Amino acid sequence: MTKKYDAIICGGSLAGSAAGFSLARQGFRVAILDRAEFPRKKLCGGLLTWKSVKLLKHLFGETPDSLADIDAINHTSDRYAIHSFSGLLTKGLMPYSFHFVDRKIFDQHLLYKAQNAGADIFQNMQITSSDPMHGVVTCTSGDTFSGRFIIGADGANSVVRRSFPHIDRERMRKFMAPTIEIHLDKNQFPRPIDDPELYIGFMEAGYGWVFPNRDKIIVGICGLKHKNANFSSLFKNFLNFLDIKSQNSSDFQGHPLPYGNYLETPTHGVTLLAGDAGGLVEPLFGEGIFFALCSGMYAGESVAHGLATNTDPIPLYTQRLHQQIIPELKGADRLRWLLFRSVKLFGPRTLRWFVNAANSPLAEMVHGMRSYSLLRKKHWDF
Repeated sequence: MTKKYDAIICGGSLAGSAAGFSLARQGFRVAILDRAEFPRKKLCGGLLTWKSVKLLKHLFGETPDSLADIDAINHTSDRYAIHSFSGLLTKGLMPYSFHFVDRKIFDQHLLYKAQNAGADIFQNMQITSSDPMHGVVTCTSGDTFSGRFIIGADGANSVVRRSFPHIDRERMRKFMAPTIEIHLDKNQFPRPIDDPELYIGFMEAGYGWVFPNRDKIIVGICGLKHKNANFSSLFKNFLNFLDIKSQNSSDFQGHPLPYGNYLETPTHGVTLLAGDAGGLVEPLFGEGIFFALCSGMYAGESVAHGLATNTDPIPLYTQRLHQQIIPELKGADRLRWLLFRSVKLFGPRTLRWFVNAANSPLAEMVHGMRSYSLLRKKHWDF
């Protein structure tokens, strides 16, 4: 038996929750399908920038205080440091604090917000195929879902995206970055740490990070593969550099991160892609939370408008992407290659000069107060 809805959302993480909430609160019948059961573990540094906080307030009515009340936010810092293997490059004060979230609590909370708005949630529902032209999704359980529209929010390895005939799969693969993380108790880290740290210069196109939480330290690396680099060995070298006692490789956890493979037209037929499924991740620092929430909201609101007016939602969705999100991804991509190549040619101190020359505007750029395109003031449409 086929379950029929106005919209089927494949994936219940941030993009899916934002899309589902946007649709359900306007009274449309929405199904959100996810292969996991929430709360579930999610590999992520969990950093919220100013633009993420702004969007959460606009869409969900959530604030740092309300999220801290449920322990979704468990650490805040208004400082940063950037290191190379030769030492500290630069550090500074941010114009707005970074907020660090526990993705297990955060994701479940937003998914349940969509459910409370009226969305039907189907957990442990693995998608096996999607028909992007006719709005039909099938699952390993044998269940079939039919919708007037599909929103693919099913992550970097999206099943929905694989159903699109026009995807440049070689580009998608080439700019999919391996990521490895480990979560340590604070007493396993060799020194006290309260502020986020980035590390550059030990891979050609990538970086490492150390992010503090209330009780944990998240250590990770991310980058594009170069000459079949062994990322487990790179990560072990990074841990040794940080003077972290040898960790069992079985504790390492990896996941793919879209890192410059964003789709400028993430649509086909009656199907829209959002978040990691569309490669919509900022390709300099790898920020994904905001772009998942924002593209999910845009997809949901565009489909809601299409359903209400009996029109095609895709032009509105692509228009908003190209006005607000794609220019940021393109600008970040240009800046990424400029910085990585400068570091390769002239050494890590290039980055110190660059950051110190325009510290405040660059910090505002990271938070979304300024655009990655020429550091102009950024005006979001929410």
